[in-house]
Amino acid sequence: MEKICWLPHLELFEDYKNDWTIYDAALYEIFKTDFIDSKPIFKNLQVNIRKYPMEYDKEESFFHITCQDYSKDNNRVPDLRRCERIRWVRSFIENYNCDPACCTDCDGIKVWEEDAPNGTYKRVHLLFEEERYLVVIERRNNYYLLVTAFYFEHDHSLRKKLKHYNDYKQTQNN
Repeated sequence: MEKICWLPHLELFEDYKNDWTIYDAALYEIFKTDFIDSKPIFKNLQVNIRKYPMEYDKEESFFHITCQDYSKDNNRVPDLRRCERIRWVRSFIENYNCDPACCTDCDGIKVWEEDAPNGTYKRVHLLFEEERYLVVIERRNNYYLLVTAFYFEHDHSLRKKLKHYNDYKQTQNN
C-alpha cells in the first residue's frame, strides 16, 4: 500500500531500544502534545479526553488508546498495535473527511454514528478500513470526548464493524 499523505509514521517499540520505560514515556509525551497541550477539532468542536481516574499520573484516555482490557475487568494491558499508532488518533480526527482521490490506495475514512452503550450519547466511529484502525469519539453538548482507538487484529472483528457501517449507510439512504 502506498503511504497516505496525512497518516503519521508508526511509533515502534524497537525504535526505543525495546525499553518499555523509555517507550511508555515517549508515548505519553505524544499523547500530551496531541490531547492536553492542544486539542484536535472535529466538525468545529474540540475533542477532549477523559482525565479521571488518573493512574500513574496519566489520564484515563491515554490507557484507552494504548492498552487492551482483555478480560473486561478494567485491568488494562499494553497493546503494541495501539501504542504504535498513537500518532494516528489525532490524525484520524483531523483528517476524517480526506479526499480519497488524493491517494491511489485509499478509500477514505468511513464515518458513522452509533448509540453509546448507555444510550445517552452518540458515538462517532472513524474507520480506515485499509489500515484496520478505528477511532471512536462521543458527541457531547459542546464538544466531543475521545473514547478509544484500536487496530483490528482479526478479520471477523473488522467485518463486524464494516457491517455496522453498511447498516448505518443503508438507514441514511432510506
